[in-house]
Amino acid sequence: MPDTWSLHPDYRTPPIPPGPALDPGPWRHPDDGQVMNGTYERPLPRRRVEVVTVWYGHALSHWRGPLMPRFSSPMVSAWNPVLAQGLTVDRRAPTPYLDGWWCDRWIAEALLYGRKPYGAFTLPIDEAMHWFAKSGGTNLVYRAQQTEDDLVRVVAGTSERYAQLFDLDALISDYREALPREPAEREAQALDAHRSCSPALSYVLSEHAETLFAQAELSVRGLTLGYPPRETATRIATGAAR
Repeated sequence: MPDTWSLHPDYRTPPIPPGPALDPGPWRHPDDGQVMNGTYERPLPRRRVEVVTVWYGHALSHWRGPLMPRFSSPMVSAWNPVLAQGLTVDRRAPTPYLDGWWCDRWIAEALLYGRKPYGAFTLPIDEAMHWFAKSGGTNLVYRAQQTEDDLVRVVAGTSERYAQLFDLDALISDYREALPREPAEREAQALDAHRSCSPALSYVLSEHAETLFAQAELSVRGLTLGYPPRETATRIATGAAR
């Protein structure tokens, strides 16, 4: 591995499994050979950055995007899309996802503890009821529906306004620098229009809320889910180039 990787600590990093039952993956620190675990970044030419999330030496995501140096938020993390979607670079490699409910449970907990602003999850009824009770002391608003197979699907988001949650001026400036003019202005206008909105009002309580969310600009969707804008900007640029 190149010696330019730097670790960016994040409490979302799944714990290393105890005991010798699982072999570590190939990602190691170049200086001492220690197994890598966490979010690592390294600079690339032309104001770009390479990011990899590693669990016990196994890469779960690996992407490149623009620097976007102005914006940061504790609710935005490279781990959010990885752990919410159960991502892995190599499907044959071990992962931290213990069972079919792992990602849903992670989303539910991440919402409770302010690790992401919005999300949807499906859990057994008893677990969903426990989540409802714990959400009472938070700023979360949710909508729930029992499914035909006796599960509960929950869509939840914080009631805090986007302007309270995020430095939108910094994010808009970053998008304008990272993207070509036309898509940059489209995304900037979408973000600016959300200043007085909240994930709860716009995408939980509104009529046809999930349809509205699916139709929102990528910058808004990514931010609402707590996904890294650098990764989102790469997707926007790729779509604009087609």
